[in-house]
Amino acid sequence: MSISRTLRAFLVATVLALPAVQLHALPDCPGANPQDGWRQGTLNDTARILAGLRAPLESELAKVVDEAALRRHRDTLGASWAELRRRQLEPAAAFARAELGAAETSPKRVYYPFSGPDALYLLTMFPDVQASILTGLEPVGSVPDFSGLDARAIEAGLAEIRHSLYAILSFSFFRTNDLTVDLRRSRFGGVTPILFVFLAEAGYAVYDVRYVLLPPDGTLCRADASMLAKPPRGHLSGVEVEYFDPEDFGFRRMLYLSADLGDGALQRTPQYLDHVARFDPDATYLKSASYLMYRSWFSQVRKLILEHSEVVLQDDSGIPHAWFRAPLWEATLYGRYGSPIPLFANWQQPGLRAAYADGKPKALEFGIGYRHRRNDSNLQIYRKRPQEHASP
Repeated sequence: MSISRTLRAFLVATVLALPAVQLHALPDCPGANPQDGWRQGTLNDTARILAGLRAPLESELAKVVDEAALRRHRDTLGASWAELRRRQLEPAAAFARAELGAAETSPKRVYYPFSGPDALYLLTMFPDVQASILTGLEPVGSVPDFSGLDARAIEAGLAEIRHSLYAILSFSFFRTNDLTVDLRRSRFGGVTPILFVFLAEAGYAVYDVRYVLLPPDGTLCRADASMLAKPPRGHLSGVEVEYFDPEDFGFRRMLYLSADLGDGALQRTPQYLDHVARFDPDATYLKSASYLMYRSWFSQVRKLILEHSEVVLQDDSGIPHAWFRAPLWEATLYGRYGSPIPLFANWQQPGLRAAYADGKPKALEFGIGYRHRRNDSNLQIYRKRPQEHASP
């Protein structure tokens, strides 16, 4: 049974007012001076403001953020969220529950490469996820600091957040090149503020944040913000967010790593592959992945997914259908597969088209991916067969 909104708000405020406890301990990186003692309430209030949600009146940020600027941000984003929930998120959530299982059996550890900051669809498709790894080319950025900014600067920063969100709210995916430019120029730059937006909008409370590096030895360590802009040679920069569901106060963890997943880049940072393999994902999610794994020079990340995932949920831009060999994988098809959009016209899949024609694909009640209109989208779920039951 859901707890009342008033009681939930009280419990969240109580938890966030407690002294900081690092739930997922990490060693400090050599030479780092990591942020200690985040003011948890301020972290969560920051996420709520960025998402266009109300922060408590007693929040420190209520004294800093201009109410008129926040109201304009809230009114603009609110209409977009409402339309997106009706059009896509609610039917996508119903799909996920029906096709990926009840809370007891659905995936708990999810890998989402080529994601950028798209926690939105990760949380929608995998509502029971406890730990996740997202990866993109976009910079990590930092937790926005409203203190010291005047009303005009804050309003401009919030407008930049809305601009960065426009594509995913309108089309269900980020445009990588445009987003990278936006996140480098924005006052509230990088992936971190966008993760905050999506967590708050999904109803989670942000508890803690850690800037991290993944060094060549593969041991994730706590860094400081100054180390992320130009990480040491052979290191990958990232951010880890600890958050919880106010309904059950189960703490969850989301890690974003800024990394190039091409084979050449992974030769220089092979610890990335080892880190994901140790993470041992229950499921991999692939959406609007630019058809990169159709190319021979993305073979390592493709191999990683096929070897270490029990379930792969994707659209046709992920791994080509032919790689999911029938003796090893069971495929369930959804929606309609016609052809890629003109930008990716070279990446046709005759085998997938034949599978859709010969099989009985299930209906898909929402649009997603590059062909984001309803009745023009596709999804596939590939489940690894138990070895003893795999066909010879």
